[in-house]
This record gives sequence, C-alpha cells and structure tokens, in this order.
Amino acid sequence: MLKFYIFLSYLCLLAVADDQLAEVFPANRPLIIAHRGSSGMLPEHTVAAYELAIEQGADIIECDVVLTKDLEMVCHHDPWISDSTDVASHLEFTGRKRNLTVDGRERFDYFTVDFTLEELKTLGVKQSREYRDQSYNGKYKIPTLREYLDVAINSTTQGIYPELKYPAFFNTFIKDENNTAERVEDMLLNVLEEYGYNKTTSPCFIQSFELDSLEYVSNRTVLPLMYLSKTIIIDGKLKEVSQFLYGVGVAKDTILGVNRDGHITGETSFVDNCHAYGLKVHAYTFRNENQFLAFDYGADPYKEYEQFVKLQVDGFFTDFPQTFHDYLEGVNCAKEHTNTGNVATTSLAILLSTQFIAHFLLNFY
Repeated sequence: MLKFYIFLSYLCLLAVADDQLAEVFPANRPLIIAHRGSSGMLPEHTVAAYELAIEQGADIIECDVVLTKDLEMVCHHDPWISDSTDVASHLEFTGRKRNLTVDGRERFDYFTVDFTLEELKTLGVKQSREYRDQSYNGKYKIPTLREYLDVAINSTTQGIYPELKYPAFFNTFIKDENNTAERVEDMLLNVLEEYGYNKTTSPCFIQSFELDSLEYVSNRTVLPLMYLSKTIIIDGKLKEVSQFLYGVGVAKDTILGVNRDGHITGETSFVDNCHAYGLKVHAYTFRNENQFLAFDYGADPYKEYEQFVKLQVDGFFTDFPQTFHDYLEGVNCAKEHTNTGNVATTSLAILLSTQFIAHFLLNFY
C-alpha cells in the first residue's frame, strides 16, 4: 500500500510540473513570436511595436541585443544604424561614420559602439522598409534592454526572446575598448536574472547565430537556447547540439522550398529530423506582403500559415502577429465547433444507450 501512495504522489508531482509548463506557453498550438515587435505596422524594435504586438495576441516579443559605447544593452537589429534611424540628419554626429568590420564584412556606417546611450536616445527610429508605413518615422526612440523587459514583465504572457547579436564582435569590443574580461553573454544573463528570467519555467528563449556563444551560455543558465541558421543543419550536427539546445530557428525556405520563380518545390524532412532529436523548430520570417509569399498561396498569408502548421512547426517569427493570431483563432473556432458537434452527438448516444439499458432492465425483471 505504501508503494501505491508513493507512486500516486509521483504522478501528482508530474501533473503539477506539466501544469507549470502549460502555464508558460500554449501547448496546443504553435507559438506566436512577434519578430522585432509588431514590425510590419510600426518601426521595429520600439516600445510601441512591442506593446502593439502584445495587444495583437503575441505570445513572445523578440529583441536583438547590441551594445553602446558605454556598454549599455539596447534593442536594435544590427550594430549599424543608418537604415533604421535618422542619424544622418544629426549634423553633430557626421564625423562618427566610419568603416568597421562586423562578422567578417566591412561596412561604412554609423555604429552603436560609437555612441553612448544618451547620444543614441537623441535619435529617432524609422521604418527601414520603404514599402511599409513611414508615418511613424522619428516618433520613437531605441529602447534599452530593460525598457523591453519592462514591457514584457507588465504583460499577460511575459514571453521574451532576446538574441545575442554578433557576440564575438561585441566581446572583442568589450575587451579592446574597455579592458575587461566580461562577456556580452554574462551581461545579458545578469539582467535577465534581475527580472526573474532564470528558471526552467521562465517564459524566455535565448537565441543566436553563433553556436559557440550558445554553448558558453548553456553552462550558465537553465533557460532554453535556440540556434539560428539560414540553412539546413545536417543530422550529425543536430545530434550534437541537441545535448544543450532546446531547438533551432531556421529560415522557412529550409522547411518548404521555393524556387526563384516563386513556386513551392516541396517540403524537406528538416522538421521531422529536428523532432527526432527532441529539438523544437521555430521558423522565420512570416510577412504579409505579397513579395514574401509563394504564388501557390494566392497572396493569402493564411494559406502559408496553414501549410507550415501542417508541417508541425513549433513557433512562427512573424512581422504581423495579429495575422497569425487571427488565423489560429479561426482554426480553434472551427475545432471548437467540431468538438461541440461531437460532444452533442456523444451525449445523445449516451442518453439513448441509457434509455435502452433502462428499458431492457425493466422488461427483463
């Protein structure tokens, strides 16, 4: 009898653990990851874009983490800033433009590492894609990592997805310019811990294109780690990284091929391969504009979402979280309608069966 109660207690503990995991993120559908916030509607990586994404139903808001000259962490897609801010119109910073090599490529631009946080805060953020709404240009500022976390922590989901952007570049900058052994990975983890993102059940993923950086982080946190790749990762590598990664984030074309003529060529086995090693798959980037949709979808982003949901992708990086949210709502409504019909049918069958049994027993006795 004692063994039975011990076993029962164990099952109860498992149930509690499952409930805790279920409370972190929805388990019955793919995750809605707001790529740089609601970046299809507002300038990316702004507090307003993050807040709008949450209003639109995003489970997670994503942030690229870069450093300033005074080692403040800010949310911006790249270390260079001319394409996404009005820095060119600030004459006081004209002399800051220079050549700098980042990730093996030399660029002539303005860079975050040449500006203090105070100086960056004088710049206005602008919509970097000319085919999107330009009316919000200059209205918002580059947010700090803490400002991004404040938005998340005060939301209902609190889901975050910071990316360690070019960590090797920034670690070299820290060492050369500031004469310290501190790494950008440690800086990020310290701030995340400050905000309570330091447990297995914390609604936080850490991502990077640099595997060495993630391996370093894996020895310092229990948070789930995601390796970003633009190409298919071979099975041997998947097996290796599955030892310390939660999953991979990949370009959607590695899952469903599209040729240069804009037509689908067929699905790959990549999602199945990842799942076989226990890795989750988050795909990027889903956008509503027609130039990002295969002709097979008939200019309908719902059709694209439908295709990738069928392929069992676990999370979707999207510039338009409202669209994916509405798609999933429609799917769930359809399921609920079907389930309601099934429940009604089952209830009727039970009722008829009960009446039949009662009738049989009365007549038998």
